[in-house]
Amino acid sequence: MQFFWINKSINTQMETINIQKKNIEIENQQFENRVYIALTTVRDKLISLNDEAAGFYLDPVKQITKNYFVVSFYDTLSHELLESFLVEEFKQKHILEAFEYGIYDCFSDSIIYDKYVGLSDATQNAEKISAKQQKWDHDGHYFGVYFPNRIDMAPSEASKISYPLTITSIIIVLIIAIFAYAISIILRQKRLSEIRNDFINNMTHELKTPISTINISADVLLRKDTLENPERIQQYAKIIRAENNRLESQVEKVLQLAKLEKDQIQLNKSIINLHTLIKEVSETFEITINEREGKLNLDLSAIQHEINADPIHITNILASLLDNANKYSPDKPLINVRTRNDNGKLCLIIEDHGKGIPESDLKNIFEKFYRVPTGNVHDVKGFGLGLFYVKSILEAHNGSISATSVPAHGSTFTITLPLIQSI
Repeated sequence: MQFFWINKSINTQMETINIQKKNIEIENQQFENRVYIALTTVRDKLISLNDEAAGFYLDPVKQITKNYFVVSFYDTLSHELLESFLVEEFKQKHILEAFEYGIYDCFSDSIIYDKYVGLSDATQNAEKISAKQQKWDHDGHYFGVYFPNRIDMAPSEASKISYPLTITSIIIVLIIAIFAYAISIILRQKRLSEIRNDFINNMTHELKTPISTINISADVLLRKDTLENPERIQQYAKIIRAENNRLESQVEKVLQLAKLEKDQIQLNKSIINLHTLIKEVSETFEITINEREGKLNLDLSAIQHEINADPIHITNILASLLDNANKYSPDKPLINVRTRNDNGKLCLIIEDHGKGIPESDLKNIFEKFYRVPTGNVHDVKGFGLGLFYVKSILEAHNGSISATSVPAHGSTFTITLPLIQSI
């Protein structure tokens, strides 16, 4: 709708400009016609003073330029008489612009008289601006009339026309820019609101589930028949402990996020063997993967694999990526973990053959709270903090992470970390 009115405004401005240009052309044509008639009348008055010269006035009035007219005549002429005729005829024809006239003498081949005349009161009081009369390539006497102010009229009128258009164009551009900026802000706020709501919903679900489990287990433990069964007490105690650990893990993620936002993450670096760490973390996930009849392959080919890093955070990174690879894989997951050296750095590649990530979402997966939309399906738990945490910690170690993915075929995450000798 806004663009419709903007386009309509531009069209209106263009129509106004075309009308103004047409009016200027008409006014100029009318002015030239009045000057022509006035000079013809002056010529006729000169002829009336000398009947013998009448036959020599062929094509007496000629327009050389938009503001310069010449009149040929037979004999020499008194400048007082000529000026009197010109002023009289111009006033009768309502030509009140200042003019300059000059008389050319063919015997001396020069302009013998040149004078500036102002007709309106404003012109008479203004500074006289005189231009040198131009000679006309003509055999015989003639006088020329020059209107110095007419030469600037076209540009002046054009500027009067272009000025409103320029202002309007600037206003339109500003309106479009402000409108586009407002739309971008609205869309960004909408997206942030959606991400925030998703985070709150996910967090509520993640916290509510273990709390409900703990509550049910506690009710069971309070029953009299349970107190007589030590094995059952131990079973539900283990459930409470597991759910409590889960709650603690979720709260720790939120606390880590707060620290990341305030740049309060402290790294306790030490020299660690990444291959050893990968094997330790992999053993934890092999149990779950084997239960799903899947396979976790390790190809640790990097010759140099020692880094200076915080072992706790690096362990969390490995656990987060392997957990994602397992969660987002169908039955019988196949996960490959590889290492290699590249340009003095250590590269770690974790590849799965899961559901993959759409290209439109791939660029956003490292953003805080972002989760790939799944509609009404909530089969994978999480806050959308894992990859944001991974990227932030790697950057704190002067490392990086990138991802490639093909929907329905799987994803590949590549981590790059500096080796000890390059630090």
